[in-house]
Amino acid sequence: MKVGIQKLHLLSHLQRAQNIVERKSTLPVLSHILMQTQPDSSLKLSSTDLEVGVIDMCRATIAREGSTTVHARKFFEIIRELSEGEIQLQQIQENLEIRSGKSLFRLRSLAPHEFPQIPKIQSEETVRLPGAILKEMIGKVGISISTDEARYTLTGVLTQMAEQEGKTLLRMVTTDGHRLSFCERVLPETKILSCFDPSQTQGERKDVILPRKAVQEMGRLLEEDADQDLEFGIFQENAFVKKTDFSMIMRLVQGKFPDHQAVMPGQIERSVNVDASLLGEAMRRVSLLSTEKTRGVNFSVEKGKIIISSKSPEIGDALEEIDVSYEGEPFEVSFNVRYILDLVQVIQGELSLEFGSGLRPCLIRQKSDPQYLYVLMPLRT
Repeated sequence: MKVGIQKLHLLSHLQRAQNIVERKSTLPVLSHILMQTQPDSSLKLSSTDLEVGVIDMCRATIAREGSTTVHARKFFEIIRELSEGEIQLQQIQENLEIRSGKSLFRLRSLAPHEFPQIPKIQSEETVRLPGAILKEMIGKVGISISTDEARYTLTGVLTQMAEQEGKTLLRMVTTDGHRLSFCERVLPETKILSCFDPSQTQGERKDVILPRKAVQEMGRLLEEDADQDLEFGIFQENAFVKKTDFSMIMRLVQGKFPDHQAVMPGQIERSVNVDASLLGEAMRRVSLLSTEKTRGVNFSVEKGKIIISSKSPEIGDALEEIDVSYEGEPFEVSFNVRYILDLVQVIQGELSLEFGSGLRPCLIRQKSDPQYLYVLMPLRT
């Protein structure tokens, strides 16, 4: 293999690979990317962790066809430091030679046949997901994805499509057992995929749970260009998204996602309205003296105000009062401060904190977005 390629074109593709490849794996080839020349004068770059696979097509000048693998992180670090312009890549025996100007690097390669095969997309049925809508949804539900591999079904995003009053809805739900995020959006000019259509699935609706790493990579992709739509589809036990010169195939998380309706508070007895930025600023200050173990802060809610406090027996205590809209009887409740700080980083404006009886979860609504819900379990004190 011998190719010439522009640094600018290669670098963005290698950056994406960093988020996919395994840095600590019993299979050394999983820390590599596979490069293959293509008949249309492009270089195909593939990376995978066996759960998520990413394929990028990069424009290149092909002097000699071939394929190779190279250590993804070191290759990226080298390319990042090279001067702008064309880079020459040449496979010589077991090394990839990298030349740019007066710079020369050689990286050891592994045999291309050792690289795991990324499943080919086997479905032509796709729907168009508007980039701006998808980016917002991922940002709002991504904060609640679990990282606990022992609760495997929670390590992804429950994704549903449905028809309602002639409109197609896309729903995303995440939970880590302490909080839950729910977001729903209307997809304009879109039909639901057949696997979500009860009339074509004998009334059974299989849970489609997209893996955390893939959803996070979709979010990064949309940060680069939220104006471009993604094609989305499902085949066998896999899902995929694709756009021009890029595709990502992900293995669905297997299992049954918890019933998110069951954790919603029942009858709402008290409702507190507060500005998100005001709440966030107060929480950040008071949290400086919360205990490292629970990260707990206490809310003492009275007419027209919340007194937020924290206490660390070894260090001291903190207290701050903020104005809210509330007319009911006084009550107290405690929360993990991190869960609220995560929320106010992704939403703005007025929030409604709605409480049922006892230690039922708190339902937080964004007044400007009624189709987004954040359910938070209070701490036991």
